[in-house]
Amino acid sequence: MSLAKKSMNPSQRQNRHPGDGPRPSFGGFQPLRYCFSDSTIKSIKLMKCTIRDPNQQVLVLENGVLKAVPDKGTTTPETFYISTSQLSTTSIKKENHIFLAVSKGELCLHCDTVKDPEHPSLQLKKKNIKELNSLNSKESLPFTFLKEQIGSYFTLESAANHGYFIYTSNIPRQPVGVTKDLGKEKNTQFEFENISVNLSVVQDGVYKLTMAKPCMTMEL
Repeated sequence: MSLAKKSMNPSQRQNRHPGDGPRPSFGGFQPLRYCFSDSTIKSIKLMKCTIRDPNQQVLVLENGVLKAVPDKGTTTPETFYISTSQLSTTSIKKENHIFLAVSKGELCLHCDTVKDPEHPSLQLKKKNIKELNSLNSKESLPFTFLKEQIGSYFTLESAANHGYFIYTSNIPRQPVGVTKDLGKEKNTQFEFENISVNLSVVQDGVYKLTMAKPCMTMEL
């Protein structure tokens, strides 16, 4: 006896759960967001990358201080963990509000809100990057940076101090800071070189997907 394959009408296809059927191909970076209709599922996206400036200096962590050093081939850049902030402070797209962390995601970049004539400073705060979106808006604001693309580079502006950008000095091995004085002496544009993408979907356990695409400039 032969079994005829039952066809599925359009309404049935639309009501299928995203988890049913074959999984999407992850050969590239397009399907980074995998949607689930179940509201009890929480999706967390982390990106891992290294950062360099136009002078081919890479960011490293030395004795708890972020510095920019020339990439001479033997230099090991610091791995940055990046996630999207749920905070929306400007007309810039919400997905361009990001958190950045180093030291395996345990030290987060932070810029306290100040008023003129005070000058804000870039700090590393001991906080797991995965916990930042559980903070309220006032608490998460100093950890939030606005990422904008300029040509093939990106700028990182403090959400707590508009007009102040993360910068590196043209002098090697200087600490990374924030500045509002944009010019040739201070680099405020950066490349992000992807290491991997980690997508965790949590529901009574953890589902993880990891892809590796080394040395690939990516838009966050």
